[in-house]
Amino acid sequence: MDKAVREKFLDCFGLTGDQIDTYESFFNLSILPVVNRHFLSHLVTTIEELINEKKKHEFLEHIKNVINSDSQFDYKKIERAVNQKILRLFSIILVPVESGKLKARTYLMGNGTGAMITYWKELPKKQIRILIAHELGHIANKFLFENANLSSGDTIATLFGYITLQDRNNFYKNNVIEFVNESDLTIFNEIVNLCNRRNM
Repeated sequence: MDKAVREKFLDCFGLTGDQIDTYESFFNLSILPVVNRHFLSHLVTTIEELINEKKKHEFLEHIKNVINSDSQFDYKKIERAVNQKILRLFSIILVPVESGKLKARTYLMGNGTGAMITYWKELPKKQIRILIAHELGHIANKFLFENANLSSGDTIATLFGYITLQDRNNFYKNNVIEFVNESDLTIFNEIVNLCNRRNM
């Protein structure tokens, strides 16, 4: 943390050095390593949501049929949990692994409830992103496209990966600058101005 910003937190907000150190350490040691493993997390979440939406109707129909034969279920609670995305029907997890035969691979979980993408953890981050985009192409092809041609899966997954990475690349080149602050002090001033309860 910038020394001037630290002083402002100490002077203006009455925080202690220990409090600042605790939260900064927690972020650096607990949150940041997890964030750094979540490659293409917006894309992963979006594909999960699209698959969940597609599976939702079939799942709720199945539950209605089960409820007709067993009255202990509360259909409205289950429907609410699915619609509010509390109950997830499909999840994608990314798992770093030691090097092996394939640099990345997708494993489908039982009954189509999710997918696990493994990737070699020692690869450069840029290569990991490329491999994950490709693997997400396999998942999207299988679960989101009607009449998908699974025999040309690698070609389609590569096309999907390219389109995805082209979009992200354009975003980084053209849009990221609007999220960059001039300094740490600018971040501090903006967050204080926006998040001060009197201004909210």
